[in-house]
Amino acid sequence: NIPLTIPEMTLPYTKIVTPPLRDFSLWERTGLKDFLKTTKQSFDLSVNAQYKKNKDSHSIPFPLRAVYDALNLKIDALHQHFEKGRDQTLDFLSKSYNEAKVKFEKYNVETSLDKLPKTLRIPGYYIPMLNIKVSPFTVEMPAFGYMVPKEMSTPGFTIPGIGFSVPSCTLVLPSLEFPVLHVPTSLQKLTLPEVKILRPSDHIPIPAMGNFTYDFSFKSSVITLNTNVGLYNHSDIVAHFRSSSFSIIDNLQYKLDGTTSLTRKRGLKLATALSLNNKFVEGNHDSTISLTKKNIEASVSTMAKVQCPVLRVNFQQELTGNMKSKPTISSSINLKYDFNSAQLHSSAKGNVDHKFTVESFAPYLSIEADTKGNVSGSVLSQKYSGV
Repeated sequence: NIPLTIPEMTLPYTKIVTPPLRDFSLWERTGLKDFLKTTKQSFDLSVNAQYKKNKDSHSIPFPLRAVYDALNLKIDALHQHFEKGRDQTLDFLSKSYNEAKVKFEKYNVETSLDKLPKTLRIPGYYIPMLNIKVSPFTVEMPAFGYMVPKEMSTPGFTIPGIGFSVPSCTLVLPSLEFPVLHVPTSLQKLTLPEVKILRPSDHIPIPAMGNFTYDFSFKSSVITLNTNVGLYNHSDIVAHFRSSSFSIIDNLQYKLDGTTSLTRKRGLKLATALSLNNKFVEGNHDSTISLTKKNIEASVSTMAKVQCPVLRVNFQQELTGNMKSKPTISSSINLKYDFNSAQLHSSAKGNVDHKFTVESFAPYLSIEADTKGNVSGSVLSQKYSGV
């Protein structure tokens, strides 16, 4: 509750000068002090969302058996290609091992295999959804080195002038290579892990939708808001929405309620209901759509009221239709309004009725339409009327 003071200012790039504002109190000027006890306000806020899992599931037909038959053929071909690659790899490793063994034995070089890994183990695992089991896989790995002995000879020569001669000598030096130090005998019988494809099902299970609820609450000294949303999946699917407010200001009070349901017995039926209540606006809406093997029916009904100090409106609308032996669509609209403004010295009052019908008489089509209306009022105290 601190009064505001704003000095006179000139807007940039213009010659407009704003008037000064002195001791302006929002608390008093806006009327807040009439329904608030103090400038310090507190509120309570609560939000709660919950989802409950549904134990049911839906089965979607899917031709998995043909897919698994194709996978089995691919697995057999993969085993054959693996065996060919294994034999070629074993020949290469054996050749490298024999060449390195000759060099090590020639120069009496011992190899150490204690620090090198020898075994690779892969545990068995299961692939979900595809329903495939893979057995454990163990393979003894070949050992590799980094150096091999290599013989190098230096030529003999004589130093001119002094007659000193240096004889030729042979040295054994390490050479950087990657020789194979050990070839496991188990590589000769190495095969891919066993892959078992369990008997497939021609249906894919999908969990059913569960129940979802949401609650929102806001409370203060001025207004209380409550909102509830629910989505339920039982024998029918139902969605519900409800919101309401309570306030010391009548204009802020309202109640909004909506429900939608989907019934799956003897076909499909979708029903929706919506209602709104407020000091100025009231409304209701109901709609139904039914789908069966032999017929389609639909109906829509809407009612709305507007009550303002200068405007009153009543609106009603109905629509029905079906696809029986004689398909029919019928619609009716009624509108009444009353506008009166003393400040504008103007008023308007009238109503409109409209009816529309379509019927099918194969191979003909019948269409009927009827519209009636009237209006009366005044503009700047000048009266008028019409039909």
